[in-house]
Amino acid sequence: MHSESFKVQVAREYLDGAYSQPQIAEKYNLACSTVEYFVSWYKKHHIVEIMAEELLSHQANTPSTLDQKDLEKRLMLAEMKIAALEKVIALANEEYGTDLKKKTATK
Repeated sequence: MHSESFKVQVAREYLDGAYSQPQIAEKYNLACSTVEYFVSWYKKHHIVEIMAEELLSHQANTPSTLDQKDLEKRLMLAEMKIAALEKVIALANEEYGTDLKKKTATK
């Protein structure tokens, strides 16, 4: 059983494009199918991060100040964190049959 951080490391290394699956498999002494599984797992469980990277890489290089780009990046990351946390809450609600967003009655 491999840790989540190890799976992320292997998947990110492959997705960054510097190495092929066989090269990564050899580097970490894994089967190619294991590398493929880690990549699939990463894409399924870390979709918000993947979407953020794609948005950042596809943004047009418009003339703007560095401060504006920095603020836009921070805003996008904050929105992605909110989306990720809402997904965690939804999954917890399903898993435990609770409503974490529901306000408790005040006295």
